[in-house]
Amino acid sequence: MEKTAKKTKIIYEGDVYAGSFYLFIGVCALLAAVSVYYFTQRLGLFYLAIGLGIFTLYMVGKGVFMIYMYHSRYKYYKFHTDLNNAEIKDERRYTRWRVLKKKRNRRRYIYTIVIGCIIAFLGIFHQEKGLIVATCIPIVLMAAIEFTVGLLTEFRLTEYLKHLHKLSQSIN
Repeated sequence: MEKTAKKTKIIYEGDVYAGSFYLFIGVCALLAAVSVYYFTQRLGLFYLAIGLGIFTLYMVGKGVFMIYMYHSRYKYYKFHTDLNNAEIKDERRYTRWRVLKKKRNRRRYIYTIVIGCIIAFLGIFHQEKGLIVATCIPIVLMAAIEFTVGLLTEFRLTEYLKHLHKLSQSIN
């Protein structure tokens, strides 16, 4: 069970790193939004700056929330040398819920990316192309980042869930 406590710490530490990545992307988007806002005169780029500002709020908010939530779980398991049966059961339930949520959201993000790209491409030929394209870019960026980070997290969680399942089978 000592190995499980170590894997649990690694899982939550990885989630804290994912939250830090969201925070980093949010700061980069903020810099891009400010740069686009101050160094351009075109209306379409002004719309893009607004979209990137909203994108920044989402990414920074999600990053801070993830760091707070998963760091507290990491601190809980940090000094555990082994997990008892109740903790293993709780971790299995929570990890299974997270994996199912990631699978459900994966399909939504793919649809959002595809539809957003199609709308952005068709928006190029419309008279309001600045508004359409500038609105689609942050939405597609958000969905793509959520998809990739979610996929990496899902792989980690699936392996962890397999380990927890084997462990609970050996205990029973």
